[in-house]
Amino acid sequence: MKRKIHLIIILALQLTWPAMAQDTLTVMQYNLLNYGNYNSGFAECFETNNNTQRKDECIRTIVDYVKPDIFTVCEFGATQALQNAFISHNLNINGANYWQSDNIINYASSNIINHIFYDSRKMGLKKHVALRTNPRDTDVYELYLKTPSLAAGDTIKLVCIVAHPKAGQGYEASRRAQMQIAMDYVNQHYPTGNVLIMGDFNMYGASESGYRLLTQTYSNPNICFVDPVGMAGVGEWNNNSQFAPFHTQSTRSYSDECFSPGGLDDRFDFILMADEIKFSYNHLRYVNNSYKAVGNDGHHFNMSVDQGYNASVPAAVAEALFDASDHLPVTMKIAVDAKLGVDEAEEAALQAFVVPNPATDMTQVSFFNPSDGEVSFEVYSLQGQRVSRATNHYNIGSQQFELDLHDLPNGFYLLRMSHSDGWKQTLKMVKN
Repeated sequence: MKRKIHLIIILALQLTWPAMAQDTLTVMQYNLLNYGNYNSGFAECFETNNNTQRKDECIRTIVDYVKPDIFTVCEFGATQALQNAFISHNLNINGANYWQSDNIINYASSNIINHIFYDSRKMGLKKHVALRTNPRDTDVYELYLKTPSLAAGDTIKLVCIVAHPKAGQGYEASRRAQMQIAMDYVNQHYPTGNVLIMGDFNMYGASESGYRLLTQTYSNPNICFVDPVGMAGVGEWNNNSQFAPFHTQSTRSYSDECFSPGGLDDRFDFILMADEIKFSYNHLRYVNNSYKAVGNDGHHFNMSVDQGYNASVPAAVAEALFDASDHLPVTMKIAVDAKLGVDEAEEAALQAFVVPNPATDMTQVSFFNPSDGEVSFEVYSLQGQRVSRATNHYNIGSQQFELDLHDLPNGFYLLRMSHSDGWKQTLKMVKN
């Protein structure tokens, strides 16, 4: 009888994690262009040229096409009633009743705010913190996954930080200051956590100090965000046809005083991931090549997104993207590792650390060897390329290994250690 009861409990827990996306989460970030906010003088967006009812029709089309599990937004009107209406009109429809959000926090008293909506069958919201930044708050949402192993005490966390720095050339320092506040918070609370930072960053190229702060943080080896597009999408993307496949603004080639004109020519919208997600050592793993700007087929540089034939989405979706906002949504997929508890036990055995870190030409790896055997040391770049490898035999006890960094360019690296008996550990390193 007890075995039957246990089996029923396990099955019930498994059913709380829907089979259609049992091991994958789809994340979508979208600037909704002054959604539901018609304050006079704000970006010249009014009911006549930015109609909420029409936007809702478009959002439903886009959500149905992408099928996100986590949906974060910028430029959302700052009222609780609007949030409730958004869920009931666009998400909890056609029999769905599982979309949830959180109460608004708006320290900056802005007319537009960031927001998150999530599938409560798969996730719960543990914490929402608003960082006091200008001109709008930066919102931190700590989610936990409702996997079957929750009953055994295992919890997988995913932190989503949604930011919308000040727009315009000449405000680079303001954008960097906002990113610094977010980085400081991550360093204090989630230095080795599964963290995404997303939003409309309003950055004109990879040389902006705010972008470099997020992705090239040499001064802090614990935190580095990875751009999912890889090197192909990283550069000076402003009005540069070389980066046409990655542009997210604007969806129209002409202006009506609300929508930004010019056609697709800027990459403002991002989802950046902590290296923990990129390299899957915290139970969540980025699905390679899953990141995309929805509706960007690479052939609409300086064109409206629905102009002519769009090879990346159905015509109805291209039309919805044209009408809903002057930004394209960006999406990515994250795979969930259900084998919890294994990696932590393996990593605890080696108890390794690197000093100094950051380093220049040499650093030292100290570790405890639990049994006689060979230990390999592999250094990888953030692009996943192995740049060095060494293997030595060690006896039981405290050991050290001198790691030569002389031939490596400055940057962020991962050191993967593995023992012939199966123990392993991954460490972060920075070379200055």
